[in-house]
Amino acid sequence: MTSWDINLQKPEIYEDRLREIAVDDYALLVTVATKPDFYKQFPLVLECEKQGKPVGVVHTGQHFDEFLGHGLKEFHLDERLVANLNIRGDMSDKFVDLFSKTVKLGRYLKNNYPQTEFIPCVHGDTLTAGVVPLAWSYGLGRKCVQNEAGLRGMYPRSMFDFVKGAIDFEEFINGQWTLDWCIDRNEPFPEQIDTFICGSSSFCFIAPHEINYENLVREGYDPEIIPICGNSVVDAVEYTKNHKPENSIFEIYPQLEQDNWLRIDMHRRDNLTETRFKNIINAIKKLVLDYKMNVCLVELTAMNTGLTHYGLTDSIKKLSEDNKNFLFTPLWKSYGNVIEFFRSGHCWASLTDSGSQQEELNMIDECTSLTCRFNTDRPESVMSESNILTPPLENLPEFVNYIYKNDIPSIMKKAPKIYGTNVSEKIIDAVDKIYKKHKTFTWCHEKFLCKKENGIDYL
Repeated sequence: MTSWDINLQKPEIYEDRLREIAVDDYALLVTVATKPDFYKQFPLVLECEKQGKPVGVVHTGQHFDEFLGHGLKEFHLDERLVANLNIRGDMSDKFVDLFSKTVKLGRYLKNNYPQTEFIPCVHGDTLTAGVVPLAWSYGLGRKCVQNEAGLRGMYPRSMFDFVKGAIDFEEFINGQWTLDWCIDRNEPFPEQIDTFICGSSSFCFIAPHEINYENLVREGYDPEIIPICGNSVVDAVEYTKNHKPENSIFEIYPQLEQDNWLRIDMHRRDNLTETRFKNIINAIKKLVLDYKMNVCLVELTAMNTGLTHYGLTDSIKKLSEDNKNFLFTPLWKSYGNVIEFFRSGHCWASLTDSGSQQEELNMIDECTSLTCRFNTDRPESVMSESNILTPPLENLPEFVNYIYKNDIPSIMKKAPKIYGTNVSEKIIDAVDKIYKKHKTFTWCHEKFLCKKENGIDYL
């Protein structure tokens, strides 16, 4: 007989806060799990409060340590929690744990606060975005709101020629800065799966850009429930202008205030595959040793896992010990520190596989976005010329050095700002409008006969 470990972490329910928001026909449950969730969802909470609309925060609890979970405190989300689900384990464990606890939470709210419909609002393409709406649909027969909907992997057609060595760096960049792109739904993995699952269980899709709207319409979703509102990261970046981190990044790492740095962070599973990961590590070494570039490598959890698995931790530590132009740091817990560094004029580029940084750096002229992937689910950032795909090939260090030496960032600073203004206000207004017209689930007979009736709650 085989036995499995079972997560016995109990959810935490905050009844006082639930009673405060169960006062209207519906209340938005802004659902968060990861660092990007914290800062991209927080502006929606502020906007609901500004408009006097009931809102609470549900935290899955998967990021609970001082570094990964710091955003809860940084954006005061911990003061607005109505539930902490305390999920744990690896990806599949979290899926099962989150599904089960979400169903139980939904039924608890329905039974104890029947006067109010609670509507989860999930973000983007995280595991939470995939699981919570699915659980809400199966458990309650209701759908959710997806903020930052319609993210689909795409690559420039010129990628094929670049990988084969048929075109040079200049031609590849020019090839990216066109509209000649193709859909590629395999990566990022599993984020593309998450966002597709989310779509099947959402009644309102907040599209950050026209491309996202087009993706969803092409897949058959009703254009009427896909408002193009912009990206809430705009409001998050704006928030940091007047809310400084507790300590400046230059107090934490004084050497970053000297000269100009390339910041590097990686966390995608795609880049943990052996060839890609080793190409990235070799690129770091070559940029530091051969090109004498100032490089700051931020060790995210995935980077730590990859270094350990491939036996490369000691070589990276030694590189840091022996070279003043290489700084190897743990995760920066404050989002404000990241934005501070990007704006400082001491970070000429961020080499990353992050999705959010592609958006943030469209708004920040002082720093350039270099996306270390073969495709991107933010192609609009590349088409607008504020981002460049720098795939993790053997020639990655040469490509990065080419961009730096040829002052390509000076061109990218002229890119238009594409993610909107007053985004959270538009999102909350759109959710309210769509909910009042469509509710969270519509049967076909209700759609065609224009008649609402009781559902099948008795089953």
